[in-house]
Amino acid sequence: MTPSKFHRTGRAWITAVIGIAAFAAGIAATVIYTNRTTSADRSAVGNEGTGSVPARVSALGRLQPAGGVIPVYGPPGDRIKTIEKLFPGMMLKSGQPIATLASRDQREGDVKVAEVQLQEAKDSLKAATATGQKKIDAAEADLNQLLSGETNDLKSLTAKVDFVQKQKAIAEKMLERLKKLRDEKVRVADEDLDKAGLAVDQANAELIAAKAAKDKAVTSYAENKKAATARLEAARAELAEAIAKAPIKSSEEKLTQARKTLDLTIIKAPIDGTVLKVTGREGQPTGVDSIIQMANLKEMTAVAEVYESDVDRVVGWVKKGPVPAEATNSALPQTLNGTVNSDQDIVRMIARNQVMPVGPREDSDRRVVDVTVHLDAASSAIAARFVGLQVTVTIGPK
Repeated sequence: MTPSKFHRTGRAWITAVIGIAAFAAGIAATVIYTNRTTSADRSAVGNEGTGSVPARVSALGRLQPAGGVIPVYGPPGDRIKTIEKLFPGMMLKSGQPIATLASRDQREGDVKVAEVQLQEAKDSLKAATATGQKKIDAAEADLNQLLSGETNDLKSLTAKVDFVQKQKAIAEKMLERLKKLRDEKVRVADEDLDKAGLAVDQANAELIAAKAAKDKAVTSYAENKKAATARLEAARAELAEAIAKAPIKSSEEKLTQARKTLDLTIIKAPIDGTVLKVTGREGQPTGVDSIIQMANLKEMTAVAEVYESDVDRVVGWVKKGPVPAEATNSALPQTLNGTVNSDQDIVRMIARNQVMPVGPREDSDRRVVDVTVHLDAASSAIAARFVGLQVTVTIGPK
C-alpha cells in the first residue's frame, strides 16, 4: 500500500470512530431525557387536570405483618437434637415447643445434681436441728431443775431462820423472867439462870448460821442460774448458727437456675402465630441461622417507600384524618385496601429504598420514607398468603 492510500485509510477510520461516538452520545442523551420524563410521568398519577400536582401519591412497597416477621433462634454454641414436625402455614401457640437442643441431657444431669445437693443440705439441717434441740432441751432441764431446787431450798432455809428466831425469842423471854424473879427477891438458882443465858446465846448462834446458810444458798443459786442460762443461750445460738450455715437457700437457687437452664433447651414459639418458613434441621448448630420464621398474620400492612418529595403531602393528609390507600400487584387476586391511620405511621427518617424497581429505566437508588398502610380485615386475609410481596401502593384522598 502506497503512503497516500495509507493516509486515506487512516482518515476513514478516524471519521468512523467520531461518528460512532456521536451516535452513542445521542443515545445517552435520549435515555437521560426518557428517564426524566418517565420519573415525571410516574409521579403524576391521577392528577387533577392541572398537570403539576398529583392528586395521589404512588410508591413501591412490600406486604408484611403488623408485628413483623420473627425469626426464632437457638442459643449460640449448641446444636439441634430434635425438631418438631413443622411446616409453612402451621399455627403455633406461644410457648409451644419447636425444637430440643443437644445440651438437654447435660442440663438434666445438672438438675439432678442440684436436687441431690438440696436434699443433702436439708438432711444436714435436720440432723443439726435435732442435735441442737437436744442440747437446748438438756440446758432447759438443768435450768428448770435448778429453779425448782432453789425454791425448795430457800423455803427450807427461810423456815429454819424463822424457827431459830422463835427459839431465840423464847430463850430471851425465859432469861428475862428469871432475872425479874431474882430482882423480886425470888430465889432463882444460878444454874437455871446460866442455862437460860446459854439458851439465848445458842439461839443467836443458830440464827446467825441459818441466815448465813440462806444467804449462801441465794448467792449460789444466782450464780448457777447464770451458768445454766448461759448454757441454754449457747445451745440456742449453736442451733441458729447451724441453721444459718446450712446451704438451703443457695441450693434452692441452684436448683431453680438449673431448671430454668433446662427449660431453655426447649426452643418455644415466642408468640401466637403462623410458621412462614422452616430453616432448622436436626444436627444444625444454633445461634447462626434461625430455626423458623413466624408471624402473626391476623393484621397485615403494606409498607410503602414514599419519595422524600411526596412525604409532606401525605403528612398533610393524615393531619385531617386517616388516609385511604390501595396496594396492587398482578399476583394478588384483587386490590388490597387500607388506611394510613395517623402521623405515627410515617417514620421520621429518610433512607435508601429497599424495594427495587423492575424496569431498566427506573431509578434504583432513591431516598424514601417508610409509610405504613394498615390493611382492612378482608385485605389482611389475602395479604397473609403473600408476605414480602412487592406491591404498588397508592395513597391519597379518593
